[in-house]
Amino acid sequence: MQAVSGAYKQEMRKPYRDRSFVRVTIGIINQGAQASAYVPDPEKYAYYANLKWPLENYEVNELYASCNQDYTTVDGSMYFLPRRREDVVLNQGIVTEELLGGIEVRFPIRYDIKGLTVEFGKAYPVDFDIESDKRTLEVKGNGTGRFITEEIFPGTMFLRFVPRSMVNGQSRFGIHSLTMGIGVYFDNRKIISATKRERVSPIMEHMPTVDFELVVDNENRMFDVENKESTVNFLEIGQEIQVIYGQELDNGSVEWMPGATVYLREWSADDKEMSFTATDRFDAMDGTYFRGRYHEEGISLYDLAVDVLEDAGVAPRTYWLDGYLKDVAIQNPMPAVSHKEALQLIANAGRCLLYQDRMGNLFMKSSFVPGMTAASENESYFSHAGAVLDGTEKEAYAMAGQDYTDTVPTHFFPPRCGMENADRNTGYISDQAAGPDGSFTVNPAIEVALEARYKCFGITLEFGRNPPSEAVFHACLSGVCVEDYPVVNLTETTVVSHEFPEFDHLVIEFTKGAPGNRAVLNNIFFGDSTDYELSYGRELTKTPKGTQLAKVKALQVVRTLYVPGTEKRTLVKEKLALAATGSRHTFYFSCPAHDYEVVIADGLPVQSVITDGSAHYVTVEFTGMQGEAEVEISGYEYRVTQSVMNRPLHPTGRTEIWENPLVSDAGLAEDLAGWVGSYLAADREYELPYRGEPRIDANDIVFLENKYVPDLLVRVFEHTLKFNGALSGTIKARREMGNVETAQNRLAGNRFF
Repeated sequence: MQAVSGAYKQEMRKPYRDRSFVRVTIGIINQGAQASAYVPDPEKYAYYANLKWPLENYEVNELYASCNQDYTTVDGSMYFLPRRREDVVLNQGIVTEELLGGIEVRFPIRYDIKGLTVEFGKAYPVDFDIESDKRTLEVKGNGTGRFITEEIFPGTMFLRFVPRSMVNGQSRFGIHSLTMGIGVYFDNRKIISATKRERVSPIMEHMPTVDFELVVDNENRMFDVENKESTVNFLEIGQEIQVIYGQELDNGSVEWMPGATVYLREWSADDKEMSFTATDRFDAMDGTYFRGRYHEEGISLYDLAVDVLEDAGVAPRTYWLDGYLKDVAIQNPMPAVSHKEALQLIANAGRCLLYQDRMGNLFMKSSFVPGMTAASENESYFSHAGAVLDGTEKEAYAMAGQDYTDTVPTHFFPPRCGMENADRNTGYISDQAAGPDGSFTVNPAIEVALEARYKCFGITLEFGRNPPSEAVFHACLSGVCVEDYPVVNLTETTVVSHEFPEFDHLVIEFTKGAPGNRAVLNNIFFGDSTDYELSYGRELTKTPKGTQLAKVKALQVVRTLYVPGTEKRTLVKEKLALAATGSRHTFYFSCPAHDYEVVIADGLPVQSVITDGSAHYVTVEFTGMQGEAEVEISGYEYRVTQSVMNRPLHPTGRTEIWENPLVSDAGLAEDLAGWVGSYLAADREYELPYRGEPRIDANDIVFLENKYVPDLLVRVFEHTLKFNGALSGTIKARREMGNVETAQNRLAGNRFF
């Protein structure tokens, strides 16, 4: 689920929302720069100029006659200029007041802009400069009204267009439209409909998919395939398409968020509409991965995934793999499957989710509540920092803190220092007490380490008496602090309603305590993993349709065991035409094999060297002869056996067989059985028509209002978001069992806002 502001959340829960927006870019366009660009100093421009529409993809269709040199025609195609600004109705774009005046466009923050597309129109500059913070691009001999450059303007806060000479001599300088990049983009005015459909399996039963369909207005036949100037002629299969969603807030501003990065698959147009379809990066990863090898000493799933991605030609900067996978090792060779199927097998074996994020990057991240440990370097000798994660009711020692110990028998005498009988069930108790002003000499802190990255939407802290008053949450990921979140006015039970970024290490530092008291933290509960509720009469537009799935009596996880072969046999035999300068040939096997040998028939004088190989192929270089030769590759085929691990789930039902050819280790099979079994135990699915929410992603967990089950959690496995001027959507979700225990209203009445 995408991170958004509190104002956005309030807006989306209103009975009547303000306007929603969609922008779609085909090509390379900086959407952030495009959406935030503005023209300062309006007094420098003609009274009939429009300083906003050229940046918002409006077209200039009709022109006013003006006194520029060699500009006005008398063929009836131009209109007389109105005398007053309020009477101007035709879009003329940005037009300077002075002859050969400059046009400046500014941005609120620095952007890296790759390429520009500028429509100058009828009166275009021949020689001009484009100035930015760090460079000036000199253009000479421009011969058209449309100017495109692939030059990069790094870290810029402004672009200034300065004409040196115009095609028609002495003329005002104008820009009809300006695009921050190379391509075309559509917004609400052009978009008839836009549909994004995401589907993902939480247990990687199938590949994740993102499909996008766009229909835009073509009434003026701008996208006619026979129109030589049409952008249709510049489209290519696989071209990047970026989608962003925007929502108008109460203050009139628009909050934008990335929607999807997909890749053009096909397009078509008629006289009224043009339609595009696009899909995710996985769709093109259909090449076969043959490099699977048996690893006697084991190979980590992380290294295997890197090899698959490298073989598929995926740049390292465009994917992220969970470091947890470095600790999961396998031995079995990867079958000869497509690259995307290989990644799916790796993700399933490692209990990970494989998906494409909204920026088009590939992710493989752990998809289970990670194991956690808590510790502290400044706890008292009778403290048990590690116990704050067990959720049990804690006992309390009588301590000399101000107004801490009462006279009823609810406190125990603390043991003497050095004695080994501090056996009461306590949580974290700081070594130091706060001074009279609540400050500490060294701030107490407790650290929580996670075996894998985790994202949560709330944390509940249960303190002892006289809790500290202020704390800071330091969320870290891979050794880098990603957020410092302060919390004030702590109470004995403090609900931190905050959307934390993903982290694998959390430090809770108490910056101000109760005067004269130690910091006593009994329990930490990590929130519900969501702050979004689908409720009747507010989010849902129809009654949910629930389906009771067939129960699964038992889950059988198949372990595949490879044993080296003992009988040498012919693996493949082919006749080859060898060249005098040398030949290289790759032989593919029908069954995984090892220890190959090359045999040349009839004793021909051919030298052979094996240059590469795996369990599925061998590459051989031949020298010494020209002509036809029969080549035989002999070796040993692996003996493959299977073992079944059975996990009961229900007293009745069908038996589900789960087979991943990478899994041979019993421990790995046990973990996989628990992960898949938890999913199969959730035997209810829901179809939920609702108002539409751009921040929801497939695999998100959300609350579903239910008459019989409070705090019912469901996991989204399919999300369809439609836009036709307004948002609507459909969610298909499955009952979530994995987080039920930790979802018992931890965020109380403050969860939804």
